[in-house]
Parts: sequence; structure tokens; C-alpha cells
Amino acid sequence: MKNHIPLQVKCDGDQGPIAVRYHDKPLRVVARLEYWHDTGCWGAGESEKHFYRLILEDQSIREIFYDLVEEEWFLYKTYD
Repeated sequence: MKNHIPLQVKCDGDQGPIAVRYHDKPLRVVARLEYWHDTGCWGAGESEKHFYRLILEDQSIREIFYDLVEEEWFLYKTYD
């Protein structure tokens, strides 16, 4: 598995992320573009994850995920 950047994420109950702290800067989520659940490849030892594609207040588009085993949030991808 890649080394992903850990994040601090504030959620609104079952609605998902409402703010993300990235490089020690809090950024409000302005839109949730997509959500999906990934079961991971059990043969490769991957855990289940919840993914979100978000637009943040700095207008960046980022994919983040919550690792159900580690119980932590991580940055998966940033779009240019």
C-alpha cells in the first residue's frame, strides 16, 4: 500500500466530511462529488475504506478515505 498523508477530518454524522485539515490548514468542504465503499483486496491485506471525492474551499478537488481498520482518515489523491 502507498504511504498516504494522514488527515484530520470533521464529519457531520452520517453525511460525511464537512472540513479537512490539510498541511495544518482547516478547509471547509463546499461539495461532496462522490462517495464509495471499497472492500479492499483481502489477499493483499488491504482493509475496507470509505472514499469521498470533495471540493474544498480553496477550490481543490481531493479524494480522501477513512480506513475502517486503522480508524483514520488519509489523503488519497489531489486533482490538478
